[in-house]
Formats: sequence, C-alpha cells, structure tokens
Amino acid sequence: MNAASALLGLLWLVDPGAEAESYLGAHTALPAFAEDEGDPDLAAGLPVVQVVENSPAEAAGLRMGDAILRVGSTAPRTPEHLEGLVAALPPGTPLELTARRNGALLELSLTTVQRLTPRGAPPVKRFAEGRRFGFSFESLSADDARARGLRPGEGVRVERLHDGGTAKDADIRPGDVLVLLDEEPIRGGEDFLALARDLEPGSRVSFTLLRGSERRKTPVEVRTPDSHVSRFHLPPWLVIYESDVRKEETTLGILFYFFKYTRKESRSEYRFLWFIALETGTNEELEEMEP
Repeated sequence: MNAASALLGLLWLVDPGAEAESYLGAHTALPAFAEDEGDPDLAAGLPVVQVVENSPAEAAGLRMGDAILRVGSTAPRTPEHLEGLVAALPPGTPLELTARRNGALLELSLTTVQRLTPRGAPPVKRFAEGRRFGFSFESLSADDARARGLRPGEGVRVERLHDGGTAKDADIRPGDVLVLLDEEPIRGGEDFLALARDLEPGSRVSFTLLRGSERRKTPVEVRTPDSHVSRFHLPPWLVIYESDVRKEETTLGILFYFFKYTRKESRSEYRFLWFIALETGTNEELEEMEP
C-alpha cells in the first residue's frame, strides 16, 4: 500500500457528518487509591497504562506509568472524564498537561490532533449510588448516546429508585438519562460516582435529564445520612477510637490523644497487636424500590 492509498484509507474512516474531536493518545485507568486530596500536586491522578505510538502524548514525552494530574487547570476525575475533556477541544488546540513521574512533577506541552476513528464508549455497566441520592443506573452504549445527541461515554440511565433516597422525592424516573449535574457533564458511571462523592450532604443540586424527546432540569437535595458514631476505649485513657459516619471521619488517639490520627473514610479496619481487631463502616443500606 502506497502513501496515497493509506491516506485515503484514513480519510475514509472519518465521518464527514460527525463533529471533529481532539485526540491525545494516552490510555489511563482509575487510581488504585486516593492520596492527599488537599494539595492537587499530591493527588493520586490517573495512571497512564498505554501511550499510543506517534501520538501527541508520545511527542510530549508522556510515558506509561506516569500519573496525569491536570489537563490545563482541570483535574480529570476518571479516564472517561479525561477523554471527554480532550474530545471537546477543537483539533489543533495547544494543551498543558501536568503529570507526575516517580514523585517528580512534569509540565508537558502538546497540541491535539483530530481523532480519525469514531470514539467508542466503555462497556455498558450497572451501578448503584446510595449515599447521596439513592438510585441504580447504567452507562450508555455509544450508539445509544449518539441517538440522544450525546457524545459516546456521556450520560447515565436511571434504572431503579431506592427507598429512602432523595431521588425518589424529586422529578426523576426510571428510564431518565442524566446528562448534567449542575453544569458539569456526566461522563459515564464511574464519573458520576466521583462527582457524587464530592457533594456536601444537605446541599441542593440540579440534574439536567432527557425524558423521551424532552430535556428538563430538576432540583435534588443531597442526602444527609443519619449520624452513627462508633466508639472504642481501652481503657479510657490509653486507646481512644471514634468513627462518625455522617462526617465520614475516623479518629484514633493514644494516651489522652498524645498521639492522634484522623482519617476521612467510609469503611476501615484496624488491628492492635494480634488479639484486638476493629472493623467499622456505614450502618445504612438503602432498599431498592420497584419502579
């Protein structure tokens, strides 16, 4: 195959009616654990699992094993969020990428190129969100997203409302496709869960959703779980352990808090020597309600 026929083959792959999307050429995964969320330079980031040959990412010096912390000024929450951020840019956009490699911060400059092959969506998966709103949902296939005027990977479809969740009291129904949380696009299931985790209990947000051919916005209150505090003292002055589900906070103190350790979490296990073990987690479960 000569160069001219190869070029014609690539051009054939481009859908002339499709909106041009930018391409980075780096595949990432969800981080195995979260690091310090207070300092953006210490965040876990998205680990790079593949860098495509001859891509903008390779030209900029990105390597497998690096962690992407920011695209411009935005910290990508999930691989789908990162891909959506890049795809929404016009091809040829200069981009600054902040990454971490073996603890060192890297500032990489690149220019996006046009994606030549249609972007797919992650495999359709089912999820359950019970802490903030209370509903089960699934991601959309690429064809389903395009049929609704969405980019592949965008939006989630509500499957069931959970008894006790705030979504049940809002104008949300099974079959609705959620596309925006406030003004932030929902880019798949993992991305929605990441968005929901950062919401303040008791606050109010709005969902933009698709119901048939209708696009509407509905307000929803972020659920506040019932407070549940676990305490363990051995004896009262030696070891002090407290866990508050509402605050998602665990505190460990030794010798009247001479040593104090506090961690925000939803579930944990601690072991003292070999004979004392503690395990704690939220004591609330939302039951599913038939639509």
